[in-house]
This record gives sequence, structure tokens and C-alpha cells, in this order.
Amino acid sequence: MEQKRIEELIENVGCFSVAGKCTKISPNGNGNVNDTFVATLENGDESKKYTLQRINHLVFKNPAELMDNFSRVSRHLQTKPGRHCLRVMPKQNGQFYHQDDQGNYWRLLEYIEGVKCLEVPQNEKQAYEAAHTFGQFQADLLDLPGDPLIETIPEFHNPSKRFEAFTDALSKDDLGRASKAYEWIDFAMEREVLCSALGAEKLPVRVVHNDTKLNNVLLDAKTEKGVCAIDLDTVMPGCVLHDFGDLVRTTACPVSEDETDLKKVEFLPLTFKAIVEGYYQATKDFLVDDEIAGLSKAPIVITYELGLRFLTDYLAGDTYFKINYPEHNLNRAKVQFQLVSSMEKNENVMEEMVTRVCRKQERLIANG
Repeated sequence: MEQKRIEELIENVGCFSVAGKCTKISPNGNGNVNDTFVATLENGDESKKYTLQRINHLVFKNPAELMDNFSRVSRHLQTKPGRHCLRVMPKQNGQFYHQDDQGNYWRLLEYIEGVKCLEVPQNEKQAYEAAHTFGQFQADLLDLPGDPLIETIPEFHNPSKRFEAFTDALSKDDLGRASKAYEWIDFAMEREVLCSALGAEKLPVRVVHNDTKLNNVLLDAKTEKGVCAIDLDTVMPGCVLHDFGDLVRTTACPVSEDETDLKKVEFLPLTFKAIVEGYYQATKDFLVDDEIAGLSKAPIVITYELGLRFLTDYLAGDTYFKINYPEHNLNRAKVQFQLVSSMEKNENVMEEMVTRVCRKQERLIANG
């Protein structure tokens, strides 16, 4: 990074109420929306790390409301015995974000040491732990006090709205890109019925994460036990099936969403089984029958929805997701749709696994 940029970042760190002087700062992570850095602060003989993030206010239109959600959730999770969570640092005035002279919004989080996050799992234990961590996250927020959280991105998981945005971008085709994506446009059109497959509007509204990618959960670097969920920007009222489906999308597949070789994209049934086991272990006390019934369909719907979003962004000129090359969002859409196709071939297997896991848990409970 240029020295001027480093100085600007250090200045932003200094706006928060933390002890010490920032002596080092470097980029961290590969998020599609926010910019993330690790800052090292020296205070005498002690050294401590923090995570500095720029909140993308083009995506999150009201950063103040977002940070109110974030801080409420963080403080509540800190009341749960034995739980780790992202702690957000305040400014001296108690505000949990800083706006710089350029109009950018920043936050500072406590850095959690001795952990790792994964793009794809190396084994089923990691999948189980990630699923259990996200399920526990939902369970811990059942008793969040106060008014409902604010919708930081309204209609975030609404496949019908995503389909409307897709057809709108397709009809405009401002950049003439539709001709390069006709095969995948047809794929999306043929599966419009998936938009209403979950019936989410009839399910309980709960506090959910809404972005349960595998790399949004931290695992202990040594034991690989789940530590906590991260990236809380989209925590808001919603449907638990969206969380479950998104985790399956990123975990029950051997490659990341940036893969370019579609032959490597496939659904992994045994990994799915581990996800169901971990998730249901943490959520069995509150899930209702209709939520359980939707566990096998949710991954297909959410994977399709993200494919729509990538394809829409490609057609519209890459205005939402960060890209590294011109066809990046189109290739991302191809990966999602290829995964949808693989999931569809395994849908009966998924249904059987959900039934088997849930019945096993019920027998264990009945037998004490």
C-alpha cells in the first residue's frame, strides 16, 4: 500500500477508544463487499491486534442503523456463557462507527487470535462445526431484547425480487452482455418456480445471519471447534432456512464460488449430512416442522438465488460484487447454476438424510 493510504488508515484507527499506537496495518481477507485490514497497536510492552473495516455505504445505505444492529447483537452474545463473538470498539462518544472526511464509514473490531476460516472444508468435521456454530448463533439470538432489528438490506433473501431484478437487467442489457450468457439465462428462466419453493413468508421470522458462507465462521486453529460467526452486517429478521441453505451452498461443494472449471463443481452428500447433524444439534429445540421440512430444498433455492444475483450483476455492469476480470460475475453465476444442477440430482438423497438425522436426534432425546 502507498504510504499516504497507510497514514489514512492509521488515522481512522485512532478515532476509536482503544489503548496504544497503531504501528502496522495490512489488508486482510477477500470479501466481496467491505474492505478489511488488520491493525497492530503497541501500548508499552503489550501488542494487540484489531480489525479495521470500511463499511460499503453504496451497499448498506444506512451504516448507522447497521452498526446499531451489529452492536446490539454483539453485546447480547457476550451475555451467553462460554460464547465468543465479535466485539465492536466504540469511539469516545460511544458511537460504534467513524465517518472520515471522504464520507467513508469505518468500524474497529477486536481481533480474535488462534483461529482460521476456510473457503472450502477439508473434512466433514469442519462442516459439522461450521453448521453447529451458525445454528447456535440463531439459538442465542432467540431472546434478543428490544425492538426488532432493522433490515440493513430490505428484501435481501427474496428470490422473487431477485428474479425481477434479473429480468429487468436482461431487458435493458445496457452493455450487450446477454449474448455471452444465453445458456445460463435460459437455465435461470427455466427455474423461476424455485423463487416460491420455500414459502418463507409462512415461516417464523427469527433473527438470522443472512450471509452464512463457510468463510464467515471462525474455527479454532488447533482443535477445529467452531468459535463464532463473523461478518454481521446482514444480521436482521429473516428465515432460518436461508442461513442453512447458504451454508450448504458454500460447504457441500469442493470448490469456491470463484472456480472456473465447472467439471470440479459438484454437490457432496456426505458433507451435507454433516451439516444437517451440526445444525440440527444446535437448533432442534426451536425449529418447527415446516422449517425442518424445508432443510432439503433450501440449498437449491439459495444457490439459485445467488446465481441470479451474479448473473444480474454481470448484465448490469458489475455494480455490486467486486470483480477481478470482466467475466468474473458470469463465471460465478455458472458455478452456482452448475451446483444447482448437481443438487437437483441429489434432492431425494437430501430429503432422506434430513429425515434420518432428525429421527436419530429425536430417539436420543427420548432415551435421555
